[in-house]
Amino acid sequence: MIRKLAAEDVVWRCPDSWIPKPDSTAVKPATTIVAQDRAVEAIAFGLGMHGIGYNIFVTGLSGTGRLTTIKSFVERLAEGEVRPDDVCFVFNFRKPEEPSALFLKAGAGCKLKDGMDDLVRELSENLPGILNDKDFRSRIERAVEPLQRQERELTEAFEKEVKEAGFSLVQVQAGLVTRPEVLPVVDDKPVPLEQLSALVEAESLSSEEVERLQELHGELTERLRDVFQEVAEIRRSAQHRVEDVRRKLLEPAFDDAVNRIRKVVDDERADQYLEAVGQDLAENLELFMVSDEDIPGDMDRFLRWRVNVVVDNTDLSGSPVVMETEPTYTNLFGTVERTLTQSGEAVTSFMRIRAGSLMRANGGFLILNADDLLMEPRVWPGLKRALKYRRVQIQSIESLVLGASVLKPEPVPIKVKVVVIGSRSIYDLLFRYDTDFSKIFKVLADFDNVLRASKTHAKDLLSVWRKVTEEEDLPEMERSGMAAMLEEAVNMGSWRRRFSIRFSDLSDLLREAAYQARSAEAVMISREHVAAACTARRRRHSLSEDRSHELIEEGVIRVETTGSVVGQVNGLAVYDLGHHRFGKPSRITAQVGLGREGVINIERQAGLSGPSYDKGVGILTGFLRGTFARRAPLAMSCSVTFEQSYGGIDGDSASSTEVYAILSALSGEPLRQEVAVTGSVDQHGNVQAIGGVNEKVEGFFRVCKTQDLTGGQGVLIPEANVEDLHLEAEVAAAVAEGRFHVWAVDTIEDGIELLSGKLAGEWDEATGWSEGSVYGACQRRLDDMVRLMRQAAKGDGRTFEGKSGEDDESDEPVEDS
Repeated sequence: MIRKLAAEDVVWRCPDSWIPKPDSTAVKPATTIVAQDRAVEAIAFGLGMHGIGYNIFVTGLSGTGRLTTIKSFVERLAEGEVRPDDVCFVFNFRKPEEPSALFLKAGAGCKLKDGMDDLVRELSENLPGILNDKDFRSRIERAVEPLQRQERELTEAFEKEVKEAGFSLVQVQAGLVTRPEVLPVVDDKPVPLEQLSALVEAESLSSEEVERLQELHGELTERLRDVFQEVAEIRRSAQHRVEDVRRKLLEPAFDDAVNRIRKVVDDERADQYLEAVGQDLAENLELFMVSDEDIPGDMDRFLRWRVNVVVDNTDLSGSPVVMETEPTYTNLFGTVERTLTQSGEAVTSFMRIRAGSLMRANGGFLILNADDLLMEPRVWPGLKRALKYRRVQIQSIESLVLGASVLKPEPVPIKVKVVVIGSRSIYDLLFRYDTDFSKIFKVLADFDNVLRASKTHAKDLLSVWRKVTEEEDLPEMERSGMAAMLEEAVNMGSWRRRFSIRFSDLSDLLREAAYQARSAEAVMISREHVAAACTARRRRHSLSEDRSHELIEEGVIRVETTGSVVGQVNGLAVYDLGHHRFGKPSRITAQVGLGREGVINIERQAGLSGPSYDKGVGILTGFLRGTFARRAPLAMSCSVTFEQSYGGIDGDSASSTEVYAILSALSGEPLRQEVAVTGSVDQHGNVQAIGGVNEKVEGFFRVCKTQDLTGGQGVLIPEANVEDLHLEAEVAAAVAEGRFHVWAVDTIEDGIELLSGKLAGEWDEATGWSEGSVYGACQRRLDDMVRLMRQAAKGDGRTFEGKSGEDDESDEPVEDS
């Protein structure tokens, strides 16, 4: 059945009852996200679950309110949560290469840091004076005096022994140092052993005397070694005693300073560290005895007692909410920074450890963008490890790449809810190919981009616009302006029964309409201002469309909108530039001749067709086979193509158009060039819905308008697409005035009757397709081609496969599907 659409069928008008009176001031601003109930429920579930892996992956088109919804949810939840701990890194006195992580209640980290800095400053100012105090030194001297006396007695006894043996204890230069040596005394002078042989030759000493001296020298040298070992042991004991005395004398001062810090911090988790600090201070007093000038470069001699607060939650009122817009490895996981010394050497310390956003969000929520996350090297595997094992290992990206790490900070346990915002295609790819993904992102929050058009949902959209109006001080809308905005929401949704809920685009349209109203010095936004905003936006983005239509207008690209032609139909395609979509007609032509190739897809042979287009050609071949190969094989060679099309093409929306061109070429019946066609076809000849129907109709209308409207021009669309129509006002007006038409059909038979002016035909088992019909003419042409093919095959000795009521068979197929 062919249905000619009326003006009210091609455009959607907002019912007057949906618009509040008197203007938009009667609408209450939105306070929550509207029209995303499914996604909101999923987000609430994911944020409320505390099990492992219940992180959230949010999908949907940009502008549908994903980020706004997530932020409003997590910020509201964060307000009622307890502030998480501060995270500090401190010196590990047992393993300096593995800095220790210290967790303190919020605000205590800075108190510990300040307390340790004050302690070091006070000790550096006071300890040198205490250590150099006369009374302090006298206590130390009294403590070591017995050991010093023992050392003197031991030394004096040995010197006496040496002297009585006829030897002398002297200091001998050995390179840059001196060492004690026992030498024999000859003529009241110490003589080295190597000179004794010269004295024997000079008969100053006998050889027996020399032997005696050498033997005594060996004994005394051995004794010297023993004495000096005893002296070294005495000195070590004296040093230990000095340290013990210093510790006992200074221990009260250290304990008092540490206890002051303990009291200020008020967190028992710091006690173990502070006890270790007290012990280490006593063991490293020498650091307070040197000046900064004695330390090379800009090194901090008190570094071991500093505190690095990497996460400070002092200013939080609840749990943290972190939105990382640049999730590099360093920004997300932290790093260990390095500095260059004057000599060019790279050095680092635990004070150079920096926390990433994952650690700053610990105890709260982290929001990430999937595109940014997956583009950064090593970030996705690192995030999976962190969420899987619930800890963060801070290391520099250099150590990951080069495999060398100077410091290995203690891993930090994390408890964070991660929300990743991305497209549905990314979610599907990760779910299918990443085995860990489903274990760490168990919640999907899928945002829709359209909403059923109803009075309730119209109210929701108006409330969103009202909120934008108040926040940005825009002009209010008249009732006509509100109706026009809702109609544009339907237009953006590409379906008359659906509103678009890409709120960013809808809000931009409101802002642009407000600009038009202010430019016209209007108090409120009306329908005319919304229309002007749409026209201005289209003009800004339609340069490519204008150039394409100029080529048609100038005759460079041929598109005929009058007359009839055999084997040619005006097809319609949509060009999507991302920022702009438009329709443009193209001639689709078909040529039929003898052959066995079947339908030849020229676009496929040229490598310009996509898989959906190729499938459409295969389907129409099935339709032709089912329609005309009931008694004889489909023996033909038919080429079909988009004329003057030099780019890639995909989709099956032209398959019905190609069927009409082939039927015309077979039957010889000319088709109306004033009618453009769109629609896909199935193997049974049903015309099916396609996308971009509004752009296609408007594109052909523009060409017809350029070449003068005759009153007979129009577009043939699938019946299933009627509910999608929401044409521009100019096109709708032309339809209302009868200067342009839109027809809807359900089957190929209906379409060929409209295009050719003849009936498609009725099938009779006895006589075939009815005489005088398009299908009947096609069948006669095909039968003629079968006959000619058989004659040609018999003429050169070949056989022909097929059945047409005769016993005529062969082994070689004719048709190519």
